[in-house]
Formats: sequence, C-alpha cells, structure tokens
Amino acid sequence: MRKSALASLPALALLLTSCGGAAAPDSPDGTGTADGPGASPTSTATQVPTTPADDAPGGNGGSGDGGGGDGNDDGASASCGITESWTLSADVDPGSSGAPVRDVRAGRHECFDRVVVDVHGTAATGFDVSYVPEVKAQGSGKPVPVAGNAALRMIVRSPAQGTPGGGTDQEPLASVGEHFVPEDGLADWGSLRSVRFAGSFEGQTTVALGAREKLPFRAFARLDEDRDVRTVVVDIAHSPN
Repeated sequence: MRKSALASLPALALLLTSCGGAAAPDSPDGTGTADGPGASPTSTATQVPTTPADDAPGGNGGSGDGGGGDGNDDGASASCGITESWTLSADVDPGSSGAPVRDVRAGRHECFDRVVVDVHGTAATGFDVSYVPEVKAQGSGKPVPVAGNAALRMIVRSPAQGTPGGGTDQEPLASVGEHFVPEDGLADWGSLRSVRFAGSFEGQTTVALGAREKLPFRAFARLDEDRDVRTVVVDIAHSPN
C-alpha cells in the first residue's frame, strides 16, 4: 500500500499546480489546522490535508487512488484498498496515563477521516474504541447524540484538562455535549459526521464520534516528540474496502 501511496504523489502535485493552489501545511499527525466559524474555543477546526497519511505503526494509510468523500450520505469514495487490517470490532489498548487531555481535533484525508486527541506529556496511554448503539456521557450516563448512521465511542485513558486528575486549575477541555468541530462543517466529509465531548470521569475521557455509516476504522497511539505530546488517533475509512 505504501508504494501505491507514494506513486500517487507526483500526480496529485500536478493536479494542485494546475488548479493554481498551494498545498496547506499539515500538522505532524495529519489533521491540518485552521480557524473555522463556530468552532469551540477549546478545539481547532480543520482544513483538508492534500496527501493521504500513512503514519500508524505498522498500518497503511491511503493508496492515493481514491477520491475524497462525495458529501452524500448514501455514497462513499472509490475503494482505496486500505481496510484489510482495519476493524468493525472494538480496538483496545489497556494502558493508562494520568497526563491530561489537552485538545481534540479532526482532519480529512483522501481515503479516511481522522480524529486526534492530544495528551500532554510523553507517558503512554491507552484507549478503547468501538461502535455502540449510543454514546453515553461519563459519570451521568446521559446519551450524547451524534449525526450520521453510526456512533463510535472513543475512550482515552487519561483525564481531561480542567477535571479532577486532569488539573482543575486549567481551563476545562469542553462541556459535556460540546462539539469540537461544528457538524455543518463535517457534512460533506467522507465518513465523519460528529466529534462531541462525552465527559471525563475516573481518569478517562470519552469523545462521541458520528460516522456516515458503520465503516472500518483503526485506532493507535503515538508519541509526537516535536510537541512533547502523546496522540491517540482514530481513522474512519470512507469506504468499506
């Protein structure tokens, strides 16, 4: 898959040149950054990176031969051939960390949409990501509705900033139910439809993700040495294959 992705880059560069646009710089985790109207003050709305990412440990990003999402709930991008090792079942890493969650953001790629949670510091942390009938808020158990036809619960085993264990002297990460990215800004993405805060309790933080439908995903954590943070990443494919 990696050779295919690399082979597509010259063609992509030529396309961008012909359109007269320059590629926007990507963040280290491939989410890209830009301020967007209606975005939460504790989050960052995102622009579309211009190349597929392939930075999961042992994973495969995009082949580069599929288009982006077509913006229709009943459609998906062309097959990118990335999902052989992805899953529809729970993906769990049992580790944990007392370091606080500092940010949640999203990015759009050629073959998948990405959600990234930043955990301050370099300590390893775990996660539990799975499709569920509905995501419920930590502590209260109240439902946190999401857009789309499938709910994906992303639990990061670290406390949120501004909560007990996460530093109550810090500004809270978000309020329960708050959108990290406005839903209207996700309407034409390939798979992602919602990114909402579902609370933090007993040392773990939950993010409610809405997907266009139940699509393959992958989850992984990695160290961003340049920013001194541990990132937990969920990628949701645009297509079942």
